[in-house]
Amino acid sequence: MIKKFLITTFLVLGFNINLSAYDTFDKEEIWTVKTESNFQDSYLNLKNEIIHNGFVIVHELDLAKSTGKVAEAFDKEAVFKKAKNLMICKSSLTLQMHEENIENVTYCPMVISVYEYDNKSYISYRKYHKYKDSDTISDTINSLLKETIIKSLD
Repeated sequence: MIKKFLITTFLVLGFNINLSAYDTFDKEEIWTVKTESNFQDSYLNLKNEIIHNGFVIVHELDLAKSTGKVAEAFDKEAVFKKAKNLMICKSSLTLQMHEENIENVTYCPMVISVYEYDNKSYISYRKYHKYKDSDTISDTINSLLKETIIKSLD
């Protein structure tokens, strides 16, 4: 009985671990996660998590479509078949940004990219940096964006 319970528990835990499998890449300028989920699931889950966290999606840019048309015009192969940039804003966070440093206006809107490459889905954001040593909002933004992306993978 105990053996059966342990085997069942192991299989269930192992199955759940595989469902949320992903790799992260933390570079100086960009943070990226590669997931086993398909593009459509990654995209929809991310949009839901963005909205759930009180952000507003102010614009969606279909990069695959726009760059695909340019590639076609130049008789080239498109880089992406599926790629979107989600431009997001959160008014309370924007107020904090501007109160801290007026130059933080360049952070608006924040952008998260979702794309498919080599049959894998990727989600990434460009890291935000301090304009002055005393600035702290960039750390808050980076943390919120990373947390939003990771939660969208669960």
